[in-house]
Amino acid sequence: MKIIIIIFILLFTVNFLPYPSMAQFELPGSQIPSLNVKPTLSLSVEPTTPTPNSVVSIAANLAGTTNLNNANYAWFLNGARQTAVSGLNKNIFTFAAGSLGTIYRISVAAVTSNGENLTDAVALTVSDVNLTWNSNNNVPAGYRGKILPVQNSAIAVSALASIYRPGTKTFINSSELIYSWRINDKLISEQSGVNKPEFTFRTDGSAGNRKSVRLEVKTTDGSVSLNKSVEVPIVSPRLLVYLPDPDTNKPYGAALKNLLISQLRSMNFVTQAYFFNIPDSNLEWRWLVDGNEVLGTTQTPWLSVFNIPDNIRLPFFARINVSAKNPANELELSSSNVNLEIR
Repeated sequence: MKIIIIIFILLFTVNFLPYPSMAQFELPGSQIPSLNVKPTLSLSVEPTTPTPNSVVSIAANLAGTTNLNNANYAWFLNGARQTAVSGLNKNIFTFAAGSLGTIYRISVAAVTSNGENLTDAVALTVSDVNLTWNSNNNVPAGYRGKILPVQNSAIAVSALASIYRPGTKTFINSSELIYSWRINDKLISEQSGVNKPEFTFRTDGSAGNRKSVRLEVKTTDGSVSLNKSVEVPIVSPRLLVYLPDPDTNKPYGAALKNLLISQLRSMNFVTQAYFFNIPDSNLEWRWLVDGNEVLGTTQTPWLSVFNIPDNIRLPFFARINVSAKNPANELELSSSNVNLEIR
């Protein structure tokens, strides 16, 4: 029995007690040597593709060296050394781009604090995208101004790209460009993609608001990328009242606000409507004289005759009001007033 107990104690000691006397060994060459990474220099450009008269900023980026400071930079623009922007730690170069199609070749030489000589270069061509928009609202014949949208107007935006391959005079075809359209910073994916220079939308805001349309154009390899934006205002429809030409019933002279006459006679008035989404003949017209409704002509409701009684007392004052409304949109309406005085 004693022999068995002694054997058990010996086994317990061997299997369960720690080994404080175990030796630590290092294999030859097991220490990790410090890595000798070769430093690199690269240029980054903002914006990626310059537009006419834009400010271009080019940064020289050092990597792979333990001391990124105290490097000496020499900048060159189209082969000419830019002495004023070269020197110790001057790793950023800016310049103003010129006209469309101008080519710029920028290079930099850097000497690091460890004595490494590094260079990099980039070539750019000034490009642009012209954004135009139009609205299909109704205006009088002969109107020469910009047709402005009202609520729920249809807007078409077109992009005319004049984009060159960087460092060349070679145009990039629209079919090789990716168009990304945004309205109020929201990407419209269904109208974006390769060779999609057209964009349409409706103005869902009220008068006084604006729609911001932004376009990003880039190549599939990212070598060209530029942004352009345009603001589309939303206005209210407008009515202007005129005296009509007696022969044609077309507006004659300037729009009326105050009218002074010196004799009793019947008066004709004609109204021109601007920026409604529907033709004049589909609008609901209403004429008032001092708040009392009077009838316009049946076929041309934008015309009205103001009959002046012979027995009125002078001086005579009247306020003439005309209004028009789109029956499909209660918010698409306008009115105009004429203050009439007869002496």
